[in-house]
Amino acid sequence: MKRKKNDFIHQPIFPGGLKAMRAFIQEHLVYPKEAFDAKIQGKVFVKYIVNESGDVIDAKVIHGLGYGCDEEAVRVVRKLKFNVKKTRGLKLKHNKSIRIHFNYNQAAQQKIKQTSKPFSQISYTTVKKDSPDSSPPKDKGESYGYEIQF
Repeated sequence: MKRKKNDFIHQPIFPGGLKAMRAFIQEHLVYPKEAFDAKIQGKVFVKYIVNESGDVIDAKVIHGLGYGCDEEAVRVVRKLKFNVKKTRGLKLKHNKSIRIHFNYNQAAQQKIKQTSKPFSQISYTTVKKDSPDSSPPKDKGESYGYEIQF
């Protein structure tokens, strides 16, 4: 006699699992300027619905921080894309929830890294040559430069 699977309804799974979802959120999360200036940090709880194709179709803040953090959390959650297995031909919507952390210290460190990017400076000098055999005069040169940031 064959055993049936324990799960009648298959839950949506983020590709790569929970660690990949956390990495995706950290990569796409932008600390709001208002919250950064006010040194706000904490957690935003978001409830969302995943449709049968794996897209997030609705996201609502259950408990928020304000200062733009709630809107940013909803924006990032709406970007999530899940793998959904068909459950006996049924088109189901799944209710899920997530907690997104806004860490001021981590945001401050990222901001410092962004402002202290290394750069190279290149300068060019162009000189018009009057005749092919004479050396170029130094006082008629025009110079310009570039700064390249990495």
